[in-house]
Amino acid sequence: MKKINKGRYIAEVDDDFVLFIIGMRINKFFSFTKWIPVFKAMGPMIRQLYENPQLGFLHTEFLFSWRRITLIQYWRSFEQLEAYAHGKTHLVAWKEFNNKLGNDGSVGIYHESYRITKNCAEAIYNNMPRFGLGQAYSIAPVTKKTNSARERMNI
Repeated sequence: MKKINKGRYIAEVDDDFVLFIIGMRINKFFSFTKWIPVFKAMGPMIRQLYENPQLGFLHTEFLFSWRRITLIQYWRSFEQLEAYAHGKTHLVAWKEFNNKLGNDGSVGIYHESYRITKNCAEAIYNNMPRFGLGQAYSIAPVTKKTNSARERMNI
C-alpha cells in the first residue's frame, strides 16, 4: 500500500512540462482479438519509459472506465515526447495498430498534449499518497505562502 501523506501537500514544480493524455476506447466490446492487443501494447512502452528517464518521461496515471483506458502522463518537454513518438518502440506499436485495425471502428485511440509553463499549474493533496503531478515531481507541506491555489500559481 502506498504511504499516505497526512495533511496538506503541494506539488513542487520548478519548470515547464508537458501534460499528455493518451488512451483507447473499446467500441466493440466482444471484438476481444482487436482491443486486447492494443491494451497489451501499452505495458512495454510504459515500462521502457520508466526504465529510461533520459527520454523525458516523468510519470503516468492509469484511469479505467467502462469502455475507456486513459493514461495521464507528465513529460519534461514536448520535444522529448515527440522524439519518443517517432522512436522504434512506439512506431512498431502504431504500425501494428494501423495494419490490424485501420479504420474498422472496433477500437478508438486518442491523445491530447498540453505544454504547461512554469507557475501555470498547481496541485494540492490532502491525506493522499503521491499522485499525478505530485508523483511526477516532489511534494512539500502547505505553508502560508502556498495555502491557496492563487498563491501556488503566483497570481
